[in-house]
Amino acid sequence: MHKALRRQPWTCTKCLRRQKRLNSTATGTAPVQDHVFASAYVHSSSSRQSDNAQLREVFNERVSWRTSEKKSSGLIGNNQLTNPRGFKTFAEKSVAQCKRLVERTLAASTVEQYRAIPKDLDRLSDLLCRVIDLSDFIRGIHPDAAVAAAATASYSLMFQYMNELNTTTGLNKQLQKAWDMPEVRSHWTEEERMVAKLLMKDFAKSGIDLPDKQRKQFVSLSNEIAQIGTDFVNQMEHARDHISFSTQQLQGVDPLLIRNMKTWDRAQIPVYSPASKMILNSANDPATRKQIYVAERTASRSTVRKLEQLLLRRAELAKLTGYDSYAQMTLADKMSKTPESVSNFLDSLNENNRPQVHKELAPLLEIKRKLDQGAKSVDPWDHTYLLARLAQAEASAGPRTSRSRLQESASAYFSLGHVMQGLSNLFESLYGVRLVPKESEPGEVWHPEVKRLDVYTDKQQHIATMYCDLFSRPGKLPNPAHFTLLCSREISEEEVRECQERNEPLNNGMPTYLGSNAVSGATAHHQIPIIALVCGFPDPSSSAGPSLLSVHSVTTLFHEMGHAIHSILGRTTLQGISGTRCATDFAELPSVLMEYFATDASVLKMFARHWQTGAVIPDDMITALADDRTKQAVRTGAWNNESQILMAILDQVYHSEVPVKALQIGHYNSTAAYHDVWNKYGSVAEPPETAWQGFFGHLYGYGASYYSYLFDRAIARQVWRVVFRDGADGGAVDRSAGEHFKQEVLRWGGGRDPWLCLEGLMGEGRGVLAEGKEEAMLEVGRWGVGASSEGSM
Repeated sequence: MHKALRRQPWTCTKCLRRQKRLNSTATGTAPVQDHVFASAYVHSSSSRQSDNAQLREVFNERVSWRTSEKKSSGLIGNNQLTNPRGFKTFAEKSVAQCKRLVERTLAASTVEQYRAIPKDLDRLSDLLCRVIDLSDFIRGIHPDAAVAAAATASYSLMFQYMNELNTTTGLNKQLQKAWDMPEVRSHWTEEERMVAKLLMKDFAKSGIDLPDKQRKQFVSLSNEIAQIGTDFVNQMEHARDHISFSTQQLQGVDPLLIRNMKTWDRAQIPVYSPASKMILNSANDPATRKQIYVAERTASRSTVRKLEQLLLRRAELAKLTGYDSYAQMTLADKMSKTPESVSNFLDSLNENNRPQVHKELAPLLEIKRKLDQGAKSVDPWDHTYLLARLAQAEASAGPRTSRSRLQESASAYFSLGHVMQGLSNLFESLYGVRLVPKESEPGEVWHPEVKRLDVYTDKQQHIATMYCDLFSRPGKLPNPAHFTLLCSREISEEEVRECQERNEPLNNGMPTYLGSNAVSGATAHHQIPIIALVCGFPDPSSSAGPSLLSVHSVTTLFHEMGHAIHSILGRTTLQGISGTRCATDFAELPSVLMEYFATDASVLKMFARHWQTGAVIPDDMITALADDRTKQAVRTGAWNNESQILMAILDQVYHSEVPVKALQIGHYNSTAAYHDVWNKYGSVAEPPETAWQGFFGHLYGYGASYYSYLFDRAIARQVWRVVFRDGADGGAVDRSAGEHFKQEVLRWGGGRDPWLCLEGLMGEGRGVLAEGKEEAMLEVGRWGVGASSEGSM
């Protein structure tokens, strides 16, 4: 996880998707063990057995490398980042390189010079993105405040420069002129034409044709949106911190919990805590549960005000650039194309889902009527309480293994090291690549717990590097996320020559490999993509064993690895369309698809081993887990789907024409809009006191495109059925199916129309998909989303 303001000419939407800024203050380190892996190993051995043993040891036994006396290599191997001051140097040198490219583009006058413009602008994008992406990541996760502050300053400098470039009219004019020259455009590759079109669209979104005053206003608004959005996500808070209850109000709750939180005759319950969750699940008094529910779903006025400022600034940006709404501006280059298309898709999903919600609520209402004969509906604060009562009733009806006991027993087969081994084996079976631990250099990682994995092909090519920061620690929020710190791209022969002439290291010293392009097949130098994977799995340092993952955590890890494999295998010539730099509503397909692999029986058999005995996960446990998923889908699948649908609808409403009209009065009531959506489209009434929208962090990163997860769930469900045959007869680990998915989807990154990728993947006779029009959206809607997944965005 895995883890868009709008598409920018000089960076991609993924650069700006930051749900949280993880202001970490951790200082703990892993225990150093007397064991070191030879760094040369990965270059000499292709043994899957040895790779698997190392993966298990690194993540199960928490192996740490011996302290080296060598000089710091710099963060992620960037030799400019050996100390906080290096971020300023990194940014300034990058800006200097950018300015040379800008001057060269503006001075282009010959056919040859115009032919070079797409590659030059893409190189410009790469120089900016590598600073913005890394600085944004480090400022949120590095435990050293000085490093985080330096990264923040670097990010701000580059982000402002990027917005200035967005409104540099000369660049747009030169690109337009090149596009209009047949002798130039006919010489471009399909990738170069696609990047040129994307850049021209982005220039248009940036108000490039506006007068100078409005262009400056665009830059100011963009910077303001970035700051407000970051503050909104970082500074979320509840309207109340605690709620006081008497012992009588907490009847049904574990007495030990009450005793531990009791002061005099009342218990002080922190809002949004394990204690508050327990009260929602077990307090007999509906009024008590309602108080907790309302408190947990009510953001502070300050938080709501920040959100409303964000929405109004986006509305102002859309109006400034000639769009009717921010959604219209954002969706123009997505698969959906228009807000109307998204609305139709969501309305269709909701209409099909609502009867299932009512079916799920029926047995809960029956239980409620046994407690309250006059009950006519299930209230939202009743839901988890009644589900618990239903489970108790079923348990008393006959001897069954409780769900919690099943999940706990299953975790013994999901040690983190074994799961990482399973992912490596799966990727090798499907795509011919594997994960190999590699010793990191001094100063290369931001915390001692971070482990480096290199990705190798079956031809021993090192094609990617991934840093895994997977364990929880004080100050680090557990949001699972995937970050691309450096994109894949092909390094031109001209760039190689320039480095030789200037006696400069190739690619500024960042790693490269000599190999064939995934699309064109041409041999060239390639920039090796660098990825960070961040999770918050349980820290087992205080226990005797490894970190044991829940089924949910396994699914989450597979989801985020789906993003990673997209970044690894989507190796296009140009970085602006590599890996996950594709349409937002297509980017979640590989990650959601991986959730199906996470629970497939044939995949589980590949890696799920008891951490103590080494025994393979039993067939009856796999069956029990599958039965549990089915049961949970029957009980809450539609309920969870409705929650996602309502959030996606709310996202569209917040970025519709309504906030644009609200600019006239300078105020937008996001709480009223929230309740309008929930009361119109939801199956249960939301209490009028709540203001949950203040906790909808995805509104910043996925503004106007939150529907993407539902959309890609529908696509992934159909791909699993058709391409991987529902996992039947070992279809989940079929190399031909994996190769088909790689060739039609993964390798293209954003270098091909996603509707054409989908058409090629699903087979002939589905021309409606290739057209990518309204009927294509409806076709995907008809596939349905199935039960709500346990994965994350």
